[in-house]
Amino acid sequence: MHNNKMNRLVIILLFLLLNIINCNKVRVYERIERDYVADKVFNFLYENDINDCFSFREDYDHLLLKCLRDNKVFNVEITIKTGEDQRYDFKRISYVI
Repeated sequence: MHNNKMNRLVIILLFLLLNIINCNKVRVYERIERDYVADKVFNFLYENDINDCFSFREDYDHLLLKCLRDNKVFNVEITIKTGEDQRYDFKRISYVI
């Protein structure tokens, strides 16, 4: 009985450790040449097969999509954020799929 509890504890600790490590992963941003940002976004959408959607413009800088892929409905969010995170002083776009 004691061994079973210990195994569960080790599995839970490993799971938590792996989640903590992934949260703080290093991100290296690659430069996109001016006037090629739309191509990068298009390629991302194409690679993820995002092409059967309904859209709603939540705000000037916030686009919501409801999309169908593999007979499942999922959300895609495109948001331009400025000034909310003081670590960055430039505009950025985030995608949530």
